[in-house]
Amino acid sequence: MNNRPTDAGPAELQWTMSLWLVTFLALSLRLIWAWWVPVIPNSDGEAYDAFARTLVQHGTFGWEPDHPTSFWPPGTTFLHASLFALFGIRYEPIVAMNIALSLGIVWVTARLAARFWGQNVAVLSALVLAAWPTLVMYPTILASELPFLFLTLLALDLWTVPWAGRTARALLAGLVLGFAALVRPQALLLPLVYGGGLALMNRGGRGVLLEQIRSVVLAGLAMAVVVAPWTWRNYQLYGETVLISSNGGITLWMGNTPGTDGRYMVTPKKYSHLPENERAQVLGQEAKAYILQDPTAFAERAVKKLLILYTNESVGVGWNSPGVREAFGEAWEPRLKRLTQATWGLICLLVVVGLWSSLRRAGFVSTLFSPITLSILYFTAIHMVVVSQERYHLAFAGQWAILAALGLLQLAAWRQGWAATATRPSPQ
Repeated sequence: MNNRPTDAGPAELQWTMSLWLVTFLALSLRLIWAWWVPVIPNSDGEAYDAFARTLVQHGTFGWEPDHPTSFWPPGTTFLHASLFALFGIRYEPIVAMNIALSLGIVWVTARLAARFWGQNVAVLSALVLAAWPTLVMYPTILASELPFLFLTLLALDLWTVPWAGRTARALLAGLVLGFAALVRPQALLLPLVYGGGLALMNRGGRGVLLEQIRSVVLAGLAMAVVVAPWTWRNYQLYGETVLISSNGGITLWMGNTPGTDGRYMVTPKKYSHLPENERAQVLGQEAKAYILQDPTAFAERAVKKLLILYTNESVGVGWNSPGVREAFGEAWEPRLKRLTQATWGLICLLVVVGLWSSLRRAGFVSTLFSPITLSILYFTAIHMVVVSQERYHLAFAGQWAILAALGLLQLAAWRQGWAATATRPSPQ
């Protein structure tokens, strides 16, 4: 894609001194944060903590030993429980894993940026991720964002890596996406996003289309191998097929029910007696009926949920709130929230410039259907339909960083142009 104002062109990532320094910066900032801020599970972190403890101590995935659940996807809990089983019930190994995942995200994002846009974009996208305050704060949070982001980016890296055969690429990417789906089921359709995007972006004719269709099928089979054992577990639990988690209908209801603001809502107590799978079915049917009742209102809610997704970023502080207060004092919580909000706004401005740069140089089709852009649109569309929260935009933080890096390069090109104009001799 020729949308690089000052880049040498797409190529495989080179580990230059600049990239090593950026990686060291990412590691240093996260180590400093983890050393300073204690892990005190909060909000969803309390659930992940409870699930991991119950799984290790009693062999049950659920809040209590005698009440197994399928409401939450199990992938993140499997990671935490494995560390609890190996090292005991302590948080330091989880922090170490989260830092490793963070560095992995920086590495894979840089690989993708180099492959699609070039080395300069790779280094700058790594820098954006390294210094992104919310991501710096995430190692002390028990959450699904880091493993999901790493796995989905790694799958795209494997899908497009040039040195492996087509079959190997598709199968490896599918296996990784299977694990990503166990973390968040939104990964289930990513083979279509990646394969479809590459076919449309390259416009290579029937051969490219057939190649990507074959890759989608192979990746889907590999994903099925990973997901099938958990689906069987759920079938034994309910006597019906629940692919990964039973919260799909409930998240649809949260975003589409009378009185919703698009965010999380507590489910009605009148359905608390129902098994989780039946509760999800009932609430899902209610949500669908509510959508069909007034499609215009549904469209208005979709816009509101779009704004919820993109107009704020304070989850890194909020979910670290007890630890932040213990480490720095209560006054620092709003200050850090202002910092994360300001940096998110700055990154978004860079993304706008980066998109403009890509559209101008690569054209509409190559920009829109790049797997980088298309995956952002995919995750955005999901949360315009179901429940929305600010943290869900972290699912595409790597892709966002690449677009922000394009924006930085464009700003640098503009600055060089302005400087050249300012120093040009005036005509006599």
